[in-house]
Amino acid sequence: MRKIFLSGVTLFLLFLISCSDDKIVQPDESNKNGFESAEVAQIFSDNCSTSGCHDSNNPENGLSITSHSNLMKGSSARPLNSGGLYGGDVIVPFNSKRSLLYQMISGNASVQMPFQRAALSQEEVVTIKNWIDDGAKDEFGAVPFSNPSYRVFVCNQRSDAISVIDGDEKVVSRVYETDFSELNDAPHMIKVYGNYFYVTYITAGRFVKFDKHTGEIIGQVEQLEFPGMIMINSTGSKAYVSRSSTAPGLFNSIYVIDLSSMSLSNEILLPVSGIPHAISLSPDDKILYVANLTANRISIIDTESDSFQQDVLLSQSENHEPMEIEISPDGKYLYISGRASGKLVILDTEQLTVVKEIMVGMMPMHIAISQDGSRIYVPSMMTNTVNIIAYEGNDWVRTSQITHPGFTQLHGCELSPDDNYLYVSSRNTSGSFVPAYTVNGESNHGTIGIINTQTLRVEKLLEIEEYGAGMAVD
Repeated sequence: MRKIFLSGVTLFLLFLISCSDDKIVQPDESNKNGFESAEVAQIFSDNCSTSGCHDSNNPENGLSITSHSNLMKGSSARPLNSGGLYGGDVIVPFNSKRSLLYQMISGNASVQMPFQRAALSQEEVVTIKNWIDDGAKDEFGAVPFSNPSYRVFVCNQRSDAISVIDGDEKVVSRVYETDFSELNDAPHMIKVYGNYFYVTYITAGRFVKFDKHTGEIIGQVEQLEFPGMIMINSTGSKAYVSRSSTAPGLFNSIYVIDLSSMSLSNEILLPVSGIPHAISLSPDDKILYVANLTANRISIIDTESDSFQQDVLLSQSENHEPMEIEISPDGKYLYISGRASGKLVILDTEQLTVVKEIMVGMMPMHIAISQDGSRIYVPSMMTNTVNIIAYEGNDWVRTSQITHPGFTQLHGCELSPDDNYLYVSSRNTSGSFVPAYTVNGESNHGTIGIINTQTLRVEKLLEIEEYGAGMAVD
């Protein structure tokens, strides 16, 4: 991937020079440039897709507005505050509030669009808003991003929103929002099963079931204490829900939820109190592994009886703080990220002994494993790097690390269904990543890095909402 580094001043001067009142690209009346109506097409052609701005010839920030299909691809060359370029959507169907283009034409962003030209009339702004909120349809009435080969769902923990990324176009295609309380609801983890996705809300104390196509709430379990991670069994009949790693106090149980009735069916008691946070199911669904963050141990749960069986202390001498865990595809090994030790700890699930520890950097977080088990990916929050561990011949070796200027406080990671792309979320609560354009009232945006697992290069960086956290791929 070719990287271009320009100073902020240079980019600004280029922007001033390029956006002139040159030739206007008129809409093709026969097809309205692919837009749902000639009215929408005319607004864009008269004000945006002008020569030197957002036409098809070297468009500003890599955003062409000459047609519906080009507009929905978003931009590819926004300036990154730490150097380089990044891309992202400008239209989120059904959600003008989260659509950067709408915020810019309505005067609610750091830059007003059209740039250095007369602002759109209120009538024109409303026309674009209504078009977006009705689905940003094309000339055939089709809503963009309705049938991707896969989607990536991301929790935005500080903005009460779920971002959905189109796996084919690699842009944010939907944003689903909730508002259960006056406080931040804190959506933390997400899992997809069948036609639904499920989310834990830490502060709101809820486990919520959504229609994955519409974002409609189907059911919810309330009055949970600081719900955290989620595991769903292979039949989709029940979910296990742990506690948030930020939960105050001590806890000694895991929730069991009936997914058909969306009701709390059981609470599995553990002998040692602490923060039972990370959870993982064995491939045959028979064992639930529970990592106690503050007690340095793994609890083993029999899922047939939903009862505690035994504990495994990870170390007598070193406190790992097991933050996240993932089981290998063959069920032989449990991979454990040690928040305090900075290590990936590997547990043999038959012998229940630690067979290897690999240093991966400060505060390793979520773990993703390739389908054949040969690669393990571990992002480390404080080093802003993704560690790649190779498993071959009964041994594990860290082979490489990946970083990017847009990685800031890495949190979650998930592989695409074909293992060709790794998606990593950044919290960015520190504000190290600064968007090229900001929207009034919004705080530090998180990011999603999209890594090509064959080339080990970051192919794209996307803005999401505040505090990128847990993720799921469908």
